[in-house]
Amino acid sequence: VVTVRTALDLNQFKCVREVSERRGYVAAIGSLVSVKRWDRLLRVARSLKTVLGEDIRFQIAGDGPLRAALHKLADDLGVSKIVEFRGAIHDIPAFLSGAKFLVHTSQSEGCPNVVMEAMACGLPVVAMETGEIPYLVEDGKTGFVVRQEDEATFVKYVSLLLSNDGLCLKMGEAAKEKAKREFTLDRLVSETLAAYRVAGWRDRIDDDPLRAMGEDRNN
Repeated sequence: VVTVRTALDLNQFKCVREVSERRGYVAAIGSLVSVKRWDRLLRVARSLKTVLGEDIRFQIAGDGPLRAALHKLADDLGVSKIVEFRGAIHDIPAFLSGAKFLVHTSQSEGCPNVVMEAMACGLPVVAMETGEIPYLVEDGKTGFVVRQEDEATFVKYVSLLLSNDGLCLKMGEAAKEKAKREFTLDRLVSETLAAYRVAGWRDRIDDDPLRAMGEDRNN
């Protein structure tokens, strides 16, 4: 089995603010659907509010059928003042530019683009373990990977990054370097061609990888 992971156009994810200029909200991105487990994030926010007060801020970018229910849950948990639902965001790099780091609480994922995009913008990621998350996020280096359902540990790592700017900066730089190495379109092309060769398509592959994949180099 050959795994070919997705990639990013890194030129689209050059965030406009330096880390020191970021406002420091905690970012989350995704559709407001049950598999994303936003209930977890709202409970995490409640736990952090108890410890850190109301100075912390979470911003959720995304829309979906659970919007009204999640607003109600935020009210019920007492976190509506610290959690903002931004709705659909079209300029993701600009949204990430204002964040301190990204959190990802999904129950099930493949290879989530939002995690790659955050890392390309120089943000650490705290994520629940699922799909390709353990590959994308190097635990303890570019962020933290937490076992499913372990909300207490998730709270601990979010609190750590909120209170330790130096660690947040260090992990963010490591995340950005990993994105430069491993999330590129060149890497995607190389791995795809390698997969074709393994599948026995060697005689069909042109020396020009873009032509081999049917791409117009003028686009």
